[in-house]
Amino acid sequence: METLTNQNQNLSADNEEDIDLQELLGALVEEKWLIAIITTIVFVVSIFYAFVATPIYRADTILQVEDKSNSMLSLGDLADFSANSPTSAEIEIIKSRKIIGKTVDKLNLDIQVSPNYFPIIGAAIARKNNDKNITKDSAYMGYAYGGERIKIEQLTLSRHLEKEEVTLITQKNQSYKLIDENDKLLLTGKVGELVQKNGVSIFISELTARIDTEFSLSKSNHTKVVVGLKKMINVAERGKKTGILSISLEGADPVLISRIVDNIANLYLRQNIERTSVEAERSLIFLQKQIPLIKDEMEAAEVELNNYRGNKSSVNLTLETQSLLNRIITIETQLAGLEVKRSDLSKKYTDIHPIMVTLSSQENKLKEQLERINTKAHHLPETQQEILRLSRDVEVATTIYTQLLNKSQELKVVKAGTVGNVRIIDSALTAQDPVKPKKLLIILISTLLGLFMGAAWVLVRHAMNKNIKDPELIEKHTGISFYANIPLSVTQELLNKDKAASRNKNAILCEHNPKDLSIEGLRSLRTNLHFALLEAKNNIVMITGPAPGVGKSFVSTNFAHLVAQSGKKVLLIDADMRKGHINREYGLERSQGLSELLAGSIDRHTAVHNSVFDNIDILTTGSFPPNPSELLMHKNFEKNLNEFSKAYDLVLIDTPPLLAVTDAVIIGRLCGATFLLLRYDAHSMAEIREALKRLKQNNVTPRGFIFNGVELHKGYGKYGNYHYEY
Repeated sequence: METLTNQNQNLSADNEEDIDLQELLGALVEEKWLIAIITTIVFVVSIFYAFVATPIYRADTILQVEDKSNSMLSLGDLADFSANSPTSAEIEIIKSRKIIGKTVDKLNLDIQVSPNYFPIIGAAIARKNNDKNITKDSAYMGYAYGGERIKIEQLTLSRHLEKEEVTLITQKNQSYKLIDENDKLLLTGKVGELVQKNGVSIFISELTARIDTEFSLSKSNHTKVVVGLKKMINVAERGKKTGILSISLEGADPVLISRIVDNIANLYLRQNIERTSVEAERSLIFLQKQIPLIKDEMEAAEVELNNYRGNKSSVNLTLETQSLLNRIITIETQLAGLEVKRSDLSKKYTDIHPIMVTLSSQENKLKEQLERINTKAHHLPETQQEILRLSRDVEVATTIYTQLLNKSQELKVVKAGTVGNVRIIDSALTAQDPVKPKKLLIILISTLLGLFMGAAWVLVRHAMNKNIKDPELIEKHTGISFYANIPLSVTQELLNKDKAASRNKNAILCEHNPKDLSIEGLRSLRTNLHFALLEAKNNIVMITGPAPGVGKSFVSTNFAHLVAQSGKKVLLIDADMRKGHINREYGLERSQGLSELLAGSIDRHTAVHNSVFDNIDILTTGSFPPNPSELLMHKNFEKNLNEFSKAYDLVLIDTPPLLAVTDAVIIGRLCGATFLLLRYDAHSMAEIREALKRLKQNNVTPRGFIFNGVELHKGYGKYGNYHYEY
């Protein structure tokens, strides 16, 4: 038996965890107004945010970086060894501290000045009034409302003031004053004048604001401003290997971000030109050192050649020798050019750099060709060999000397009119419309998010709520029969209010509105009870519940009246000798009731009160005793119940909560039928099981359970369309 019980409990736990889509949909429909309220609140907040949020603009400029040689010394085929500066390197140059730092210094970006706006909505109002003229002689409690302009050319704060908030307040006649966070006056000054006092040095070139408008001033750390600007600046190549760079910046001030981007582009362009000019200067210096040496070599070679020809009486070159000479001159010239190139590039690269390795490979190939030509020359007559050697020295030296002179002239021209390999295609421009926030998108997403949040809140609350709403679930998990559904009555709530205001003598729903749905539910209970009592040991019926507030008194009273209206004589006993209050419905005194009857101070005839309604008598709780359970266990209770059972067609007992006290189980042993009253969405399955366990431990088997307070016309589930038409 115990094993079967455990299996049933495990099955019940599994069933409780199953997801019922219809139930979830019903929960959403049931809480549709809550979801609508949450969605509306989020929608309104999103509209407000879209109104007050600071618009962010984007300014950008486009640069072109053209291919250029790393060295100004491109001699003949040596241009093949030049390397183009990668675009990524140019991007890092643009974002270098050298350029960003100069921009910060030039535009005074380390000086932070912001007007004091009205909280939350002040900035939005100021933006709306930004283009309107302001009246300088009107004061607005220190707040800025749009149109204010201030330009600080110089600001220096002492060390202790850098950590405090310094406030500038405008005065009449283009004057102002500076105060610290303790409202101590630091200095007063006028626009266009340099003022130095109390550790503050300030020069304001422009100030347009209403009188008493406040501005917050601060001087940020230069390094932090540079680092922050580097993170904000976006430099990217448009396309792949196009050499087209885009510099963009986002910010709240469209004019300032445009100036920043434009300044960065111009500084980069200038440094590129300066870099090219410096490179030309360095190459020119190198050539000016090499030209005299090559000239001396050329002159020495010419003298030696002339002397040899004079001694040999003008020896001429044969066609074969002339051909070898031309080839040797070409190779020697290339080798000389490579040597010059190596000397220049050695200042930039090591010997293992790819460019230097390529130069070495080219030199080796030329030397191999020269060696083969020299081998052929060794087969010439001695006189032709000598004249070939001397002529070669003269021609090579002359060719190199001429090329160096030409390159020197070119470098002078480059240095004088350096242009660089960077040009600005589009100047900095700020888009007229802000890039963010995207108001319509924010409102749309926020509305959907609000809808999702509302639905999620309802579903989470539904998932966390373990209270039972389906009587079939209770019947399935406990094996206890379901006897009646009693819908929640709005009319009963109105009756309770009228009785509290003394507009009605009682609030018995059965007497005031017999067609109410709650009464229809009790009628079905009356029908079911008729058959249940046929098998019962007596006609005593107990109605109890696991906890307070389930509606025991409401069900007991109205059910008693329904049975009485069918012509049967009913005794309604209020056995809750702790908080019972049925006597109030009939205008009876609590005293002279059940507690006095059990104590033996009065008899049955005195304890039972006649109500003003036909076929129904009332036994009140009597005075609240200190020991209700002991009185109920007295033999007088069973004796009197037996007498009442003979005198009435139905004895209906209303008891205290089952899990709170033991009174109900004591009474239940003497009753022919016990009903467990449960309230809709008020009990967990664990609580219901515990109540049944308490009854069974005391040998009380409940006949069934009643489901009270069912909320109709809500949701999409079992009771969504539960109604009657009359």
